[in-house]
Amino acid sequence: MSESEIRQLLIKQDVEGVLNAVETDLPGQPGNATRRNNLSGCRIFLRWAFEGNQSVLSPTPTLGNEYLAFLQHKHPDTPASVINRLAHARNFYTALQAHGAAVADPFAQLDAPSNDPALHKQAYTEPEIQRMLTHGDAREQALVLLGAHAGLTGPEVAALNWRDMQFEQGILQVRGREVPTGQTLHAALQLHAHQQGVTQLFGGEGRVFPELENDHLVRAALFRVCVGGNVSYRAWRALRNHAGLRMLSLTHDEAEVARYLGLGTLKAVKFIQRAIDRGMGQAEPLT
Repeated sequence: MSESEIRQLLIKQDVEGVLNAVETDLPGQPGNATRRNNLSGCRIFLRWAFEGNQSVLSPTPTLGNEYLAFLQHKHPDTPASVINRLAHARNFYTALQAHGAAVADPFAQLDAPSNDPALHKQAYTEPEIQRMLTHGDAREQALVLLGAHAGLTGPEVAALNWRDMQFEQGILQVRGREVPTGQTLHAALQLHAHQQGVTQLFGGEGRVFPELENDHLVRAALFRVCVGGNVSYRAWRALRNHAGLRMLSLTHDEAEVARYLGLGTLKAVKFIQRAIDRGMGQAEPLT
């Protein structure tokens, strides 16, 4: 297919037509995983460009950085996905050039992000946690602290039941492990329980957050709390990482942190330690 024909397909924003035109110049063999992955990555790039009214054939100087920011927002915890999608976009421009398109590669001068997990280990800082708590109601405070202090995962928070809590002992029973609440989380849970009509005297039954039926809704609730506290939203994992930073600072025991967070291996904790070494997050003592 000629350059002019590809140009017309791009003007029409015909994603599949463009992909069919350049497919033979993408890496891999017809039908294999490499080719399929490249087609998928090119499709994501083209849809992003078309939806944002970006010119593919006359890219702006900022297009590469803008697409990188989009990918980092979409894949906050998987830098490998960001790197792969950038490579697919670069391959798309190589394929365009192979078809005679006189177009500059907007990614040529872009530094690819590192795939070192420790460099991408995000954690909410203590001031950010405090802003969320200050601006949140009792329910939102309990939600944030279950991640930032207890280190629960999003699915664990969604499934958490009042019967999982031993208020007298200050312990949560979560998937076979005991998680101490600490004074701050204990107080937040007590207030939230009181507002829900759950008392220590009679115990409780039912989910702690009945409106948060799954992990997606938990993350959406955290997003709203971040907006209210003027905090840049990061994935729920960043709350867990905050909890890991705090516990590691307190105990200096990787095995204990792994048990506390319910991790099967020490690998993830070692990433947290490397993140600490690079100054990530603010480790605060448990209160």
